[in-house]
Amino acid sequence: MSISNKPQLQSPSFSINDVKVAFNCPRLFYLKQRFGGDILFLTKDYIQKIDNVFLDLANQLMNMIRQESRIQVLFAGQFEELLVEAIANQIQQLFYELIFFPYLQKIIKKDITLATALYQVWQVLTKLIFNISEIIVKNRRYCHESVVVRRTLIPAEIPVDYTFKIPDGKTQKLTGKVNNLIFDFESRRLCMVHYQTYETVEVLSQLMEVALYSFLLKQKKKVPVDAVVYWVLPELGEYHYSWEKLENVVENLVPSKLEEMREWLRWQEFQPDPPPRTEHEYLCDICPQRERCQSFFDRIE
Repeated sequence: MSISNKPQLQSPSFSINDVKVAFNCPRLFYLKQRFGGDILFLTKDYIQKIDNVFLDLANQLMNMIRQESRIQVLFAGQFEELLVEAIANQIQQLFYELIFFPYLQKIIKKDITLATALYQVWQVLTKLIFNISEIIVKNRRYCHESVVVRRTLIPAEIPVDYTFKIPDGKTQKLTGKVNNLIFDFESRRLCMVHYQTYETVEVLSQLMEVALYSFLLKQKKKVPVDAVVYWVLPELGEYHYSWEKLENVVENLVPSKLEEMREWLRWQEFQPDPPPRTEHEYLCDICPQRERCQSFFDRIE
């Protein structure tokens, strides 16, 4: 078994984001660790404002569902008689009136070109509202109406860490923070909700990121952790990952990758065998440190 929770450490800890970068490009990982700088691969049509808007509205939606008394009463009565679609429509209407419409007016007053992208954000949020309504209705079988929302939507940011045993026999600590959790009483599982504005250009690194969050949280909470990823552009989309798939990804890929990451960081300038190039050449065209990478590595190869 390649995974252990032994406390002794052989090197400083890595973050989950470090592992994601390393899967995308070993050289970008090296440059970030040594010099700092940006690590996001962004397409030419990336719009920073929409990124901020989507995350902000998603967080406001979750807070409204947890805190708004008019939403709590929607789950009153016999759970067999609760209609998911009707409840979702009412939550959607409240969200539109209280948060989204005022937000929309404010944003497009500053930049009308964002209107189309904001419509896409609205479409994703309505899908999220329906999915949340569905799980809360399911949970009413096990929870009283006064606590079902609070016990379904878990707001706290939870720090997680785990120590992996890597192939060379040493250990490596990994850290992260998890939020936006939903608990399903029927399956006794958590689900981590991950928001991103743009569809990931490299799906493996996204899978690895959510798999690690899921895995580390599972070690802390002792229940399986599924994951769902929502994105807005270039078109609406979502990925659903089961705990079984996520666990398998971590156990098969992470220990050896952590060992490689440690080896790359031991490399010194002008030594042979630098960190390898990315296996995905198209990432070079949208790399945030392309010029530094070329000037730093090309002169030593």
